[in-house]
Amino acid sequence: MLRPATPADTPALLVLTAETGYFKPMEVETLAEVMEDYYSEYQARGHRAFVWEVDGRILGYVYHAPEEMTDHTWILYWIAVALDQQGRGLGSKLLAFVEDDIRALDGRLLVVETSALPHYEPTRRFYLKHGYTIVAEIPDFYADNDGMVVFTKRLA
Repeated sequence: MLRPATPADTPALLVLTAETGYFKPMEVETLAEVMEDYYSEYQARGHRAFVWEVDGRILGYVYHAPEEMTDHTWILYWIAVALDQQGRGLGSKLLAFVEDDIRALDGRLLVVETSALPHYEPTRRFYLKHGYTIVAEIPDFYADNDGMVVFTKRLA
């Protein structure tokens, strides 16, 4: 079910991401660029991308990477679950996979950021439920009245 992402997955990842209702069009465009860079450069630098596939359909994915110039700190850049699969535990499975993957690579800290908009309250509750701590809030980070909430979890 869980496997490394391939270049052929990118169109499905873009559709899945857009259909979640959580990502802005510019974020979906950025994902396209990130995935292109992942296969051409970032994968070789330690970035990790995995998809959860059932019967040929991608139901979710994750993208995480070591943060340069840190001592084994990692960033979870992307985690998304298909709209019709949300609330069924797949996001929790994907997050647990990321944590285990990072631990296996001697990671010690995972950092996640998300929006402070009310629409993202379920996302923030998701991270809190999984043992993450809010360590920073930056008002107006993404746009006026759209701040950033930063979470961390020690993995080691």
